[in-house]
Amino acid sequence: MRPGWSPLPRWTTRAVALALLAGVGALGAGLAWHVTSLTPKRFTEVVPGKLYRSGAVTPAQLERLVAEPGIRRVISLLDPAAPQSVAEREAAARLGLVWENVPLRGDGSSTPADRERILTLLTEPNAPPTLVHCAAGVNRTGLAIGLYRIHCQGWSYEAVLDEMRRIGFEDRDKHENLRAALREAAASRGSTPSQSPQLGPSERKSP
Repeated sequence: MRPGWSPLPRWTTRAVALALLAGVGALGAGLAWHVTSLTPKRFTEVVPGKLYRSGAVTPAQLERLVAEPGIRRVISLLDPAAPQSVAEREAAARLGLVWENVPLRGDGSSTPADRERILTLLTEPNAPPTLVHCAAGVNRTGLAIGLYRIHCQGWSYEAVLDEMRRIGFEDRDKHENLRAALREAAASRGSTPSQSPQLGPSERKSP
């Protein structure tokens, strides 16, 4: 031991170690928050490389989605005059994206014309990788993706509703218009009740 030098008391050593661990933890939490903040709420693959769904999207999040997984078109189900929609549309134009809008009410209710427009967009031949979104990514987006599941993938009404519930759909009385639209779509396709499919690679959360 060098003259004039004495080791730190044990309590001081422990305090320093705890402070370092707390700092590392805070850094990790900060990085996790940063990554999460660049991913829209409930962002999920529907068809890998082709169709995705989420809640509201910020310009920064949109820029990240252009880089990975390669979004080239956005279908917004929100009010086009809302400030967030204006900012998103401007960001889409800056990034060279196609920006489409089919405004729906927050409870997911729609008209036959709304649903026809959504299906026309989702079934467009050679459509670029597309993101469909609303505010929370549950009701309005659930309707749009449900229509796609039924008309393009042959899902039953029950299977679509089960997936919606897993994603956060509350399934209340006020959602009857939404449910009726999906039942009508399933009936028009001649879908029969089937067991709800489990989440697979095409529905996994994006990192």
